[in-house]
Amino acid sequence: MKKFIIYPITACVLLAFLVLAGCEGKRSEMVNLDNHLPKQEIDGISIQTLPMEDEEYAVLKAAGAGNSMVFEVNLGEIQADRVHVWIDQYVNGESKGSILGLETLLDQAQDNPFRLYLTTPGMNEEDKVWTLAYRQRGNVTSSKFEIPKGDFDSMMIHTMQPTTVNPNETTVLGVIVRNKGKDHVESSDDVDALIRENQEVHVLRCTIVKDK
Repeated sequence: MKKFIIYPITACVLLAFLVLAGCEGKRSEMVNLDNHLPKQEIDGISIQTLPMEDEEYAVLKAAGAGNSMVFEVNLGEIQADRVHVWIDQYVNGESKGSILGLETLLDQAQDNPFRLYLTTPGMNEEDKVWTLAYRQRGNVTSSKFEIPKGDFDSMMIHTMQPTTVNPNETTVLGVIVRNKGKDHVESSDDVDALIRENQEVHVLRCTIVKDK
């Protein structure tokens, strides 16, 4: 009789052990799978706008800038040679060409990441100088343009969402819209619509150049 009593107990213990071992094996397998997932790497060049609460804007304001756009560019593993950033002007929907540009060489080891700036005076300020700048650590390269103040009732500044681009691909970083007789302009990523529907539009574009 003892033989028959011991056997079921032993079987139950063995079954419980196998169930627990199976669960543990599954749990271990899941952990191993997670641990061996390939790292997610971002292909291309990352461009993002610094948030308005970043102290960079306070520094620019203290230095006399009325309005500012600041972008951080991370080349990642891309071997780029130059950065070209410029402003195209449109009046009543027609292109008037580029009014301000900046181009500088890149040193992959030293210039990653770097920042790009566009600063303009406020709408009611007398100073009409717009400035494009490139900064990496302590090095700054800038270009300035004196643009007519004009008689405008409204001004809207819009920066694009963070994006990833390829070398030699032109992207829009931001837009400045100025209007007479219109006191409000809705922000939009639709650059073509902004150009069609507003009196004066300035489009900030950028190309990270990789020489052939």
